[in-house]
Amino acid sequence: MTQCSTRLLKRYGAVITGGLHVKMPDSIGDERALKRPLEKNRELVVNAGSKIKKAAAALKCGEPPREGLGVLWHLAGLFGQRLYFFYKTKKYTDKLKIDAGRCIGCGMCANLCPMENIQVKDKTAVPGKRCTMCYRCINQCPVQAITLLGKRVVEQCDIKNYL
Repeated sequence: MTQCSTRLLKRYGAVITGGLHVKMPDSIGDERALKRPLEKNRELVVNAGSKIKKAAAALKCGEPPREGLGVLWHLAGLFGQRLYFFYKTKKYTDKLKIDAGRCIGCGMCANLCPMENIQVKDKTAVPGKRCTMCYRCINQCPVQAITLLGKRVVEQCDIKNYL
């Protein structure tokens, strides 16, 4: 659970009794510098499964894991990821690019977008200015016509690739 989720739950009266940090493969599919090798991603998924099983067993015994709840975890999250992406995610981005020459107008991207940021017009997907960088459209486009950070899709990231 992210710190944002934790704060929101606390605001509504939830008492957070535990936390678990699980490292998973990233979803960025259009920037080679940010990619891990396939075997490393498979290893992450296997390790995550083991860690979740152990955490569930501990929780059943009344001993929830406490990862992510202390000050050091907050600092690690702040410096490890939040500051890097702060500027990019401060507002919605309008940098989503759709190659009209490759797009087949299937509408999958529009259906997947949680922000309703993509519309199909004249059999071509057209991006808006409300992208949250979730990468659903990029990772599911059947013709790899969508990019955000890079110029081409390096790998379409899907959990099925790592199982």
